Order: sequence, then C-alpha cells, then structure tokens
Amino acid sequence: MAWQLLLLEDEVSVREAFALRLRDQGYVVQTAESGEEALSLLRTFEPDVLVVDLVMPNLSGLDVLTRVKQLSPELPVIVLTARGTVKDAVEAMRLGAFDFVAKSIDMDDLLHTLRRATDFLTLQRQVQLHSGQDAARYALDRVIARSPVTQHFLAQVRELIKNDRVTVLLQGETGTGKQYMGRVIHYNSARVGKPCLEVDCPSIPQELFESELFGHEKGSFTGATGRKCGLLEMAEGGTIFFDEIGDLPLPLQAKLLRVLEERTIRRVGGAASIPIDVRVMAATNRNLKDAVAKGEFREDLYFRLNVVTLTVPPLRNRREDIIPLAEQFLTRSALALRKPVRTLGASAQTLLRGYSLPGNVRELSNLIERAVLFCAGTTLEAANFPADVQQAVSPSLQSHPAVPTPGEGSADPTQVHISFQVGMQSLADLEDRIIGEVLARSGGNKTLAAKQLGVTRWMLDRRRKPRA
Repeated sequence: MAWQLLLLEDEVSVREAFALRLRDQGYVVQTAESGEEALSLLRTFEPDVLVVDLVMPNLSGLDVLTRVKQLSPELPVIVLTARGTVKDAVEAMRLGAFDFVAKSIDMDDLLHTLRRATDFLTLQRQVQLHSGQDAARYALDRVIARSPVTQHFLAQVRELIKNDRVTVLLQGETGTGKQYMGRVIHYNSARVGKPCLEVDCPSIPQELFESELFGHEKGSFTGATGRKCGLLEMAEGGTIFFDEIGDLPLPLQAKLLRVLEERTIRRVGGAASIPIDVRVMAATNRNLKDAVAKGEFREDLYFRLNVVTLTVPPLRNRREDIIPLAEQFLTRSALALRKPVRTLGASAQTLLRGYSLPGNVRELSNLIERAVLFCAGTTLEAANFPADVQQAVSPSLQSHPAVPTPGEGSADPTQVHISFQVGMQSLADLEDRIIGEVLARSGGNKTLAAKQLGVTRWMLDRRRKPRA
C-alpha cells in the first residue's frame, strides 16, 4: 500500500527536494505552497498524513493545524521547521500535532516520524477492522445474566456506559471476568472503534514501564535508537486498561497519578507535554483500602481511580449463570479441539452446580476445556471431569461418584451411587440418571451398557429420556 501525503512548504526548492525524496521512498505526494491552497486541496484530496511547514506567510503552520483538526481530527499532522523553539513544539502538540520535526538535508528525522505515523495508522485500521467483530462479541445482550446478582451488576454497567470519560475501577476475585467486563464497557461505549489496550502491571519490568506507557525519545537511554510512542499515546480516543493495578510499584503509581490528574504525557527524554484523550480503567483482586492502610498503595491514586467502582460478583453468588456459561464454553472448546461434544449431560450439570468453583469463570472455562478433551462421545458427563473436582462435591449434592479421567487413579467401575431428595425427582428421572452414568462409564457403548444393566439395547433406548 502506498501512503498518500500532503506536503505544505512555501519555499519552492525545499518543497521540490522533499517531494522528490518522499516519492523515492514510495509515498504518493501532493504539494501545496500556502496554507490556503492546502485547505482547498483537502476538500478533494484525502491524504493519510499532512506535513506542514511551521513558518509561512499569511496562514502559519499552527493556523493550518488548528483548522485541519476542526475539519479532520483523525488526520495525523507533522509540523516541520528550521527555526522552531520549545514553545512552538509545545503549542503544536497542544493543538493536536502528531509530532514536531526539525528540517534536515538527509530528512532522516522526518522519514522516521512518517514511519511512526503510518504504523499508528495501520494499528488504527486494524482496530477498526476488528471492532465490528469485537463489538458483537462483547455486546451487552451476550453477557450471561440469569442470576439477579448479575442482572443488578449489568444495570450498573449500562449506566456507566453512558459516560465514556469517567475512570472505572473493577474489583473482584481472581477469575471473575474483570478484564472481560472492561472490554464490555469499552465496546458498548462511544469509544468503540478506537483502541482498547491492556497493560498487565505485574509483567512489565519496572525499568521499562515508563517507556512502554509514555514512549521515549531517540537517545534517551541506551538502546533508544528512535522515537517510540507509548501505550497511552497509541490508545488516543479509546481506552487503556490497567490489569492488577494493585501490584504496581509505588514509584510508578506517582507517575500514573500525574497522567490521571493532568491528562497529558511526556515521553522519556522529551520536553513537550502531549495531551491525551483516553478513558482509564483498572482492575484488581486486592483490597486497595487495606493496601493504602499498609502503605503499599498511594491514597491519592486510590481516590483518583475510585471514581466509579464496580465489584464483579463471584460465581458462588451467581449460580444460575454456571450452566449457561458452561454450555457456552463447551461449544467454544469443542470447536477449538475439533471434538464431537455437543451437550452438557445431567451428571455434569449436577457436578458443576455442586462444585464451589474457587477460580470462578476462568476455572470453569478451563475445566470444561479439559473435560471436552477427554470426552469420547457427544455428551459431556461428570466422569469426564478430574477426580479431585468430583470428590470435592458434597455428598448431599453429588449425583455420581468420582470417576477418574485417564492418569488420575482408579475407581470401582461396578459401583454407581445416586443421591436424591424425596419428592423432588421421579422414578423415571432416577432411572434416566442411572442409565446416563452407565453409558458414560461404557464410553457411550449402548450395547455394553444394556448388557451391564441386564436389559436389551431396545429397552435401554425406550427408557432413556429424549435429549433436547
């Protein structure tokens, strides 16, 4: 793909020399000698990047920048100058310039900045390409909310979505889906179509955090061979999500606080403050109030993050959602693993309802994936789950004994235990559960199951309840 540039330069020799070099680099270049001409061209010519000289008669480069940002706010504008000052650079960035570059004969700085601008545009277009899919994936009506607890939580989310600027703190146990809900908030807000970037706070080395978050200038440290945009700059117009914010070291908390207060960033080694329009969301499984009391988290940062706090409920408080979630994960895992599993059997449902799921949604997803992997038939049953999970289910809830999956020990294949509450299930239901258990133990072999039960295969099929 050839990127299209509009080069605004009033000096003929400079304009022609720059245009020639840029065309040699593969750019499609249109030129203008005045601000008025450039603004006129923008009515018919749609460049990917605008390069504008700072000092010009009549309309200056900053004048053109101001008008362009009113007409095409998304158009990257690079300001070019031979006599610029720090004040000029700061003002250009304040007005929305992509960068401020000094003129040079070799044009190395300009070419490097153009590559950064086109890389940024590529990222934006990739985001836009996938945003439709992501928006559908994270649509509010796809969030499973059978339980009253989840319904109440989603009511709060719907109110929050109406305001796309307020800072959000998502709290909850490990595995509850904080990151997922952050994406739901982003893709249902006015910021859909813009980047949604995530920062895993514990995984980024402290010495690299500033560079990753704020970017850096060329030569600012050993190995900084060029200018780099940070994640906050790349997320412009969208959302940045700080996962496990409670693990962020104290020195870095102070730097993040400054960003939240001033809504500007400064690249490492840079002098200019760059304004940003980014929604900040953060997630933690820690009690930040306790962390503040222990001196492990800054109180001022906590108050800045705690504008709106949502607590994602654990699965034990939303048990009505377990089976619909499990069915969703089953479909996804079966497709990914190319397994013929289609349904969640009665024994598996009873097992999952009785299991505490301390790892919440993440554990449920992993359990289903593992069970699908070891399932030979089309129905997932309790026997396909790990023995420790089966054994963890209380006797009052357990419908089936702990049957080990391959490599997890042994159990007596002749023993079938069924517990039930009188008045809650019919004799036909119990008979169906026994047949289902024996079928699961025989790997779905109906002939073998019928023989073990002392009935014909025809009779087994007659007594087996039809599956939806």
